Formats: sequence, structure tokens, C-alpha cells
Amino acid sequence: MKIARAIERSENRMTTLSQYLSRTQLLQERCRGRRVLHLGCSSGQYLKDRLMRGSLLHWMLRDEAGELHGVDLDGKSLDTMREMGFRHLHEGNAEELEKLDLKETFDIVLAGDLLEHITKPGSMLEGVRRFLKPTGSFIVSTNNAFGLHYQLRRWSGQYVEHVEHVCFYSPETLLHLFERHGYDIAEMYGAYTEPPYSWKQKVKFAIGQPLFKLVPVLAGTIIVVATPKIAS
Repeated sequence: MKIARAIERSENRMTTLSQYLSRTQLLQERCRGRRVLHLGCSSGQYLKDRLMRGSLLHWMLRDEAGELHGVDLDGKSLDTMREMGFRHLHEGNAEELEKLDLKETFDIVLAGDLLEHITKPGSMLEGVRRFLKPTGSFIVSTNNAFGLHYQLRRWSGQYVEHVEHVCFYSPETLLHLFERHGYDIAEMYGAYTEPPYSWKQKVKFAIGQPLFKLVPVLAGTIIVVATPKIAS
């Protein structure tokens, strides 16, 4: 995927995203042939639903990654995944990665739609560093605080938030968060999480896609590709 400019920042630190794309496609491309550590790999109570819809991210990465490891708090969901043939699954807390008994390093550490669930995001960002190879990348996708469909639901009185979500981020606050914990953001995109599967979703997607391509910062999902800062 060729990117001319993924992030544009003005003097007042406003961040403009230059592309609107598929989260799944980008993550599959970046993980292809790589050693990948996937945080929050099971989707917990939503595991069976996502397996039925074919939208479980860990499943979609299994045939792409050279070697795929997963970390999740939900031991029962990990057991279900093991029964389905998944390997290299580790029960652990993404906010306490220093306790994870894993001595390996990876080309990619991935947290797909996990950050909005995390109480101590800085702990996760700092814990990830020991698992990254020197040339590795930390890729995060999360909800966009300024996503247009969230605002429309709020204005129309139809907004309901996921009970496990504790924080939404903007491009600017993501930039500040990653910089505070020793990362450089190399790329940032607006994205959609998964293709529409009902006819209503397909109609909405067809209407919204041209707008989001024109103004990616209105997308519902933000993807960050970050690398640890090199000590001077």
C-alpha cells in the first residue's frame, strides 16, 4: 500500500488523515508473512457471533501471518479457539504485559479495537515495547471520537455506548498519547472495521463512503501505525 502522506500536522497540532480504507485489508497486508502478537485476540463474549459472521480478526490473520500469537483475558474464549485449531494463545492482561510469560519478539504487535476498553492505556503502550523487534511496528485501531455516525446518533437521540468502552480518542489525543509513552506515529488512517453485511448497512455504506474518502477524519475508526522512539 503506497502512502504519500499519512499524517499532516499544522502548527496548532491539528491532524488530518489522508486516506479512508478497510481496516481488515490493511492489517492483513501488514501482517502478511510477519511474526505477529495480537492483543485482545478472542473478542470475548462476541467470539461466537464474529465466527458466525466471519469477522473475527484473529481468524482473518491466521492465514496471512507467518506466525500468529494471541493474548486475551478471557480464558474460556481462548479454550474455544484452541479447540478450533488456533495455536500460540496466551491468557493475560494487556495492561499488565510485564507479567506475561512470553520471551519472544515480533515484527508486529496489534491491538485491534482494544484501546477504548483499556483503563490504563499507558501501561499497555509501555508493556508492548519489550515484544517489538527493533524494526517492529505497533498497530492500533480504535473508535474515532469525531466519527460522523456517532455524532448523528447523538443528535438524533439514538446513541447507545458499549458497556465496556471507557474512552474514545481523536487523532490529536492519539498523537499525544503515543508521544507521551515513547512512540513516533508513522501513519494514521480513517477506516471502516468490517464490510457491511445487511442490506441496510450496505445502503448506508454506499452513501457514506464517498464522504469519508473525501474527509477521512469523519470515519468511525482510526488506525495508528507507530514505532518506538530511538534513544538519542
